[in-house]
Amino acid sequence: MKFRGFPAVIACAVAAAAVAPMAHSDSPCNKGFRDSTPAERATITAVLQTAKKALPPAPAGWVILGDDEISVVKTLCRDYEGAPWSYHFNRNYQRTDDQEARDKIIADAAKASQEAYALKQPRLDAAMANMQKISAKQVALIEKGDMAGAQALNDEIAQSQADYQKILDEGDSQAQFDAAAAKAGHDLTMYIDVQVNANQEVPDASAKSIPSPPGARAAFRWNASSKDVPSDQALILVGPWQSTTGGPWTRVRHPEMPPHAAQVMSIHVTADPDRMAGIIGAIDIKSLAAALPK
Repeated sequence: MKFRGFPAVIACAVAAAAVAPMAHSDSPCNKGFRDSTPAERATITAVLQTAKKALPPAPAGWVILGDDEISVVKTLCRDYEGAPWSYHFNRNYQRTDDQEARDKIIADAAKASQEAYALKQPRLDAAMANMQKISAKQVALIEKGDMAGAQALNDEIAQSQADYQKILDEGDSQAQFDAAAAKAGHDLTMYIDVQVNANQEVPDASAKSIPSPPGARAAFRWNASSKDVPSDQALILVGPWQSTTGGPWTRVRHPEMPPHAAQVMSIHVTADPDRMAGIIGAIDIKSLAAALPK
């Protein structure tokens, strides 16, 4: 019997600036590469420092995964250096104060599943023995060259397999285990990503507009639950974004600005639905807006 275990969260926070020219690394770079200048790196670092400071610390009982440090890519392809550079800072959070209780939920569910399986074991062994008996009879007929007789046993073999599966599927131990895994994964992780100079942002088709936090241009939220673990996602647009009705949001272009400067920001948040509003409210969006053109 197979059970889907609840995987331990092994995640690493990556706080990295991905310069837009590097996003084309799979394409030929006809003009060659160059190092970013100290002034360019200083500008990007300052923007990412602002983003880092704008994100909330880990709540009580939570930790920030990874080193939470800023990293700026230093090499870029000159084919794309004139376009606004895209870079970002993200932060992963994980709850740790109730890990023992979560582990117990999974352990108890696994024990219950194993006990339920053990109760079926004698009947499963008998069903398996019957399958093997019929299979051996069929093999003997094939060895004698009696293909018609061997083929006539196919229905018996199929029925014996169905009988075995029926016993295996009895009860709801798998459903109980899945429910326990969902319970153990509830409100376990959060993720926030501040992206700079994205060309466009497209809210999920099911997204609903939510009141824009102070400093934001627009905000959206939608359900993103997975495997019965409730989760919401939010998208917050900061800076000069524009959109047609029902279409993607695109950044207002500022050709007068150097390509490494921050023109717009977009904040992606993934969290438990009950925690989402508090997390959005804890992000210092005003400070991010202050770093952008009006």
